[in-house]
Amino acid sequence: MSEESRLRRWLIIALMGAFILPLGATLIMASYKLVTTAGPMIWGSWSNHSSRLQREEDRVARIEQDARERSFQIVCPDYFDASILDRWTGYRNLSWCEDYRDRMPETD
Repeated sequence: MSEESRLRRWLIIALMGAFILPLGATLIMASYKLVTTAGPMIWGSWSNHSSRLQREEDRVARIEQDARERSFQIVCPDYFDASILDRWTGYRNLSWCEDYRDRMPETD
């Protein structure tokens, strides 16, 4: 190896030691700081948002169930009188009536 190539090699090593390694260490420390400070805030925000969405879904489900309990005797006879094809197409949104089939009053 020539003297010039050795000098270049040591110059590259010195530059890496002076600039690249401290830059890498700084990036690692900044990443750690970001993860330990912003991470919990982001997780808490996401967790609160998810909980709020779940509570809202539960509230909507209770309201729908209550409305179905109060209206199945009025709404479901049309569903049960419809043909299977009509149930699959026009009355598709009333498929919940199947849960109330055994509670429907008998008609002659």
